[in-house]
Amino acid sequence: MTTGLLIWYLISSIMLAAALFRPIRKFIFVQMVRKAERTLKRDLTEQERKEIEKKIIPMTAFIVVTFAFIFNKILIYNCFLSK
Repeated sequence: MTTGLLIWYLISSIMLAAALFRPIRKFIFVQMVRKAERTLKRDLTEQERKEIEKKIIPMTAFIVVTFAFIFNKILIYNCFLSK
């Protein structure tokens, strides 16, 4: 990869990860709250919801960053390097 393409890869991957972080965090949060409520057969307290939200931040960051870098790697290879 050339230097310009590498810089574009890094910047676009970070921007994609940043753009995806909030919606993915909300999606995972809703799924985990629903699962906990189904398991406990009651509504969760505000404290329990905050604990779940704290737990999902690192998991969400890992998922989003991994996806963004892999997606951009495939995209750049197919558009610029496969010729």
